Parts: sequence; structure tokens; C-alpha cells
Amino acid sequence: MAMSIASRWRVRGKKEVLGGSAMNFRNDINGLRAFAVLAVVLFHFDVPGFKGGFLGVDVFFVISGYLMTSIIFRRLSKDSFSVLEFYGDRARRIIPALAFLCFALGVFGWLIFLPSEFRAFGKAAGSSLGFFSNIVYWREAGYFDTRSHLKWLLHTWSLSVEWQFYLLYPLGILLVRKLFGRRGTKIALVGAALVSFAACVYLSDPTKWPTAAFFLLPTRAWEMIAGGLVYLFPLTAGRPVRRTLECIGLAMIAYGAVMFNENNEWPGYLALVPVLGTAFVILAARRHSIFTGNPLAQFIGKISYSVYLWHWPFVVALTYFDREGSLRWRAAAIAGGFVMGYLSYALVESKTRKPPARDEARAFPRFITLRPILAFTLLLAIGGGSIYASQGVPNRFDRSVFIADSETYDTNPHRTKCHMMIDPCDVANKQKESRVVVLGDSHAEAIAEAVVDAVPNGKPDDVLLITIEGCPTIYGIRRGNGDCFDQDRKYIDILSRDQSAKTPVIIANHWSQYWSGPTMDDFAFVNPEQPAQTSTPFTTELYREHLLSTVCRISKIRPVYLVEPIPEFDFNVPLTLAREKMRDPKAPDLSITMSDYVQRNGALLQAMHQAHDQCGIHLLDPRPFLCPDGKCMGSHDGRPLYSDFHHMSEYGNRFLVPMFRRVFEQG
Repeated sequence: MAMSIASRWRVRGKKEVLGGSAMNFRNDINGLRAFAVLAVVLFHFDVPGFKGGFLGVDVFFVISGYLMTSIIFRRLSKDSFSVLEFYGDRARRIIPALAFLCFALGVFGWLIFLPSEFRAFGKAAGSSLGFFSNIVYWREAGYFDTRSHLKWLLHTWSLSVEWQFYLLYPLGILLVRKLFGRRGTKIALVGAALVSFAACVYLSDPTKWPTAAFFLLPTRAWEMIAGGLVYLFPLTAGRPVRRTLECIGLAMIAYGAVMFNENNEWPGYLALVPVLGTAFVILAARRHSIFTGNPLAQFIGKISYSVYLWHWPFVVALTYFDREGSLRWRAAAIAGGFVMGYLSYALVESKTRKPPARDEARAFPRFITLRPILAFTLLLAIGGGSIYASQGVPNRFDRSVFIADSETYDTNPHRTKCHMMIDPCDVANKQKESRVVVLGDSHAEAIAEAVVDAVPNGKPDDVLLITIEGCPTIYGIRRGNGDCFDQDRKYIDILSRDQSAKTPVIIANHWSQYWSGPTMDDFAFVNPEQPAQTSTPFTTELYREHLLSTVCRISKIRPVYLVEPIPEFDFNVPLTLAREKMRDPKAPDLSITMSDYVQRNGALLQAMHQAHDQCGIHLLDPRPFLCPDGKCMGSHDGRPLYSDFHHMSEYGNRFLVPMFRRVFEQG
């Protein structure tokens, strides 16, 4: 997190002006950085008792806003403020350590990352060094996105938010100050903070845009402006008040770090807790506090930016090397983050953060002396873009590695358009009567192209695709905020009104995930006619009953074809095969036994056959096509049939086309 040198309070008799200060080092703010980075590190490493440690980022935001405001207004009061000089100082503070991290990870990735992983890293490095990674991660967030603990530079989103703030904040202050003066600027900043906070609370609602609220500047700016307001509206108070303010502020931060968790709407209104807590500590301005002024807090605060940069790659490494469950490895990773953070501070950050001496500055303006740093960073950013454009430099390995790994991206080309919580879409985005409906969750989306290929003389717009991520096609089931329930009701309405009753419906779900997977506790059942009533906890028996009633209900309207469970794996098929090929280009194909398949899906198969017997639905069994010779294929001739653990790739869909042809042969 980017933090600059702080200011101290002015003394007036026995009382001190809290907030505003001269440009001297503030031990209390440095100690706050220590608390913030410790909270983030302990949270990311899943240390018990720190489920809300993510609020450390909010603490950093307030600190940055305070420091930037103090720098800008102090220099404006002396008529010595330069926007370019301000940008140069911020760049010198932030960029070198970040560039060093990206360079080190790039060397590491060149040696061990698969092409798809190196491609993703290249994109992340380029966006991080360009300070728009928060926008990239916001746009990437979704069901099919790589899970966060495999994104090596995910934590740089906060640096991007800060940098965007640094770019706009001084320009806005200069404009408003010129038009309305210092008093008008203060009022404008209060208004901007209130508007940003209101947007933050509104968009953090799970039914709105919570991901945007988390990642984007407009809903985060109020936290930094809040820090600025602490500087602009100082308090005058004696030591007892300052001591009380500090204790209240630290207690608020500690309370949030311990009591909040990832299920809270964040940032939202709860972010007021760490923001106000940080503001109180800064207002207290207790330079020699035992909490923030002790040597340990000062040391950690000094290296906090570099520790923040380096701790997250160690978190990702635990997941990447499948060591996140080991306490020993987790402790080693925490230590590694601090060691690398210290080395980064000592060798990079401390060597580049100070502006040039005055005589040097007269000969070479500050911004010009940044040229080597900026040139190196630009080369790294271009390198990241080149890695992304080259598909992860696949010629580092045998071609068999690239063939296996590239299946990660061999997915439904209409995924982005169709697999969302919106109205149903035909695959070609044309409005016409479809010949078949594909209904379900992400498994339905994954096999949609196989259905398209199975339609006799068919075209993409012959298939109407209706899917919603993470929601089983079961009437009366509720998950989280109710989207599953609402969408399922809409499906039934669409199928009963919008198309010919002769149009068949193919239903495909990740059945086992809902039956016995980790998400089963997220679901409950409600009466579709009275959804406001208390829901019934999820059980497999209720799952079976509602599955039967749902498919039988649809079968009264049109022919129903239920796809039996697609074989699934406990490992990522393309990545696992690619790594096997890295070690041995002749490594055998991957598979699971038929007994493994039956053990996972036996109860589900019984329920589906019961539906067949009760209401005459048709069953589509993928095993004859995916499981020859008693083994279910994960790959064939060195090419995966899956894009991950259980979603069919477009290559894998070729094996399912004959199965779906039955729909039209029987029709």
C-alpha cells in the first residue's frame, strides 16, 4: 500500500492542534501502518481470529488520503505546489518496489508457469504496472474466473485505486480551489465524500454491483477523502482527550478485524468502522504511544508497503503448490513474506523513495530524474503485455504441454453473452423460434455447442440457452439472496409461454455439487406459492423430491431430456495433464474408473431413473461416449476433454454430439 511521509501536530500552549501538521515523520501513523499490514497478512493466511483483517486496506486508504491532503495543502499555502512534482514523488514511492516484485515473479513464472498461467500473469503484471488492475479484476470477477488464491498480483488492485486517486485528487483540488477558494474546497470535499459513501453503500448490496463497489475508485474515494478531512478539520484537545481518541480508534479497528468476515457487505456502511477508527488515531496524534510508537510497530510500519507487496505471492504459492493446509508451510510463508518485504525495503524502496538533493534538483527536475525508473517499469509493462499476447510464451516447453494447457480456454464462445443472470439468449443472438432449449447451470452452458452440432442441418440460433451460474434447475430452491428461486420461476414461465410446446428441453446441471458438494449448505427450499414464508433447510431427500417435481412439471409442457451426471475429476484436467507433459511429453492420458463415477453419482442416478419411471422423461447417459472400457476419459490422445475439473471443453463436446442427436431422432 502506498504511504508517504507524514506530518505532526502543532503545539499551542498546553493543547495541540490535532490533524494538521508540518511535514515531519509521524510515529503514530507509521504504527498504524503496522496494524494495517498485520491485519491483512493474518487474514490472507487464514490465521484464526482475523476474519475481518481485510479492513487493513481501508486503514491504508485513510492514511494515504490524510498524507496526500497534507502534502498538497502545505505546498499550496507556500505557493510551491507542482502537479508533476507531486506525481513524481508518488511514482518514486510506489513504482520501484512494485516493479521489482513484477520482475521477480516474471523470472519465477518463466521457469515454472504453464502457458495459460504465464499468460494470466502477463496480463496482471501489465495492468498492475499501468495501475488499472482494479478494473481488470472487477471485469474478470465471475463464476468461471480463476479463484483469487491463484492470482499472483491480485492485491495490486488497491495500489491502482490509490494511484487513480493520486492522479485526480490534486487536479480536482486545484480546480475547485481556483473557483471557490479554500473554504469552498473543504465543502466540496465533504460533499464528494458523502456522495462516494452513498454510492458505496448502495452498490455494496449483493443485489446491486458489489464487485464494482469493492474494486473501483468512485466507491472507495470517500475513505481517502475522509483522511483528507482529518487534516482539513483539525481538533484542539489536551492529552486525556487524545489518549481517549486513540484508544477508541484502535478498538474500532481491532473490533472490525476480529468480528467482521467475508460474508459482510463490503465496503458498505461497515467500512465506517475502520475508517473512523483510523481517523480517530490520526486525530489523536500521540507520537509516543505505547501502541503505535513502540519499536516493533515502528519497524513493521517502516517496511509495511514492501511486506504488503510480497506477502500475497506467498499466499498464492501455498495454493499453487498445494500446501495451504500445512501449518508448517503457512508459517514459513508468513516469514517469507516478511523477509522478502524487508529485503525489498532495504534494497529497493529505501534507495529510491527520497527525492534528489536540492542542488541536484535544480539541475535535474524531480520528474526527469525518474526516467530510469519509469523506463524500466515501461519495459516491464510492455513485457507483460507481450507475454499475454503470445499466449504465455508456449515455446518454452514441448508442444504437448501447450496442447494440453490450451484446452483451458477451449470453452463455449458465447459464455460471456449467455451465462449471466439475465433474459435467456439464443446462441447466435437472433430472435426466432428455436428448435431446442438447453436449460441449467454452468454445465448446460458448457455442453451447449454440442447440442448445436447435433441439430440436423442446424445453426447456432436453433438453440435457446437458459443458464444461471451456481443454481440447480429445481423449482422452489433458494440460494443466498434469492436469485435461484426467482430465475427458476422465470424459466418455467418462459417455457410455458414463449415457444412451441413441441420444442424439447435438455436439462444439464452439476448435479453432484448440489447433492453432496461444499455448496449444499447454501441452499434451502421454499414454497413457490408463498416464498416469504420460512424456508426449509436443504436435505438430499428434499433435493430428490423437488428434482422430480420440477422435471415432471416441465414434462407436462414439452419433451424433457435429462442429462445424467458428466464424469468429474478431483483435479484440474488440462493443468494437471500439462504439468505431466512438462515432466514427460509422453505421459499417459488421464481418467477415472467407472466405479469412481458410480460412487459419486449413484444416488443421483437412482433419482433420475425414478423421474423417468414416474413422468416419462428421457435420460441422456454420457457414459457410453465418455467412458469406454470401464474408464471415464479426462483426456484423449494428449488433449483434455475438460476445461477445468468438470466442465466440458469444446473438444470434449465432440464426444457428446452423438448423444444429443438422440433428441432429434426421437422427436
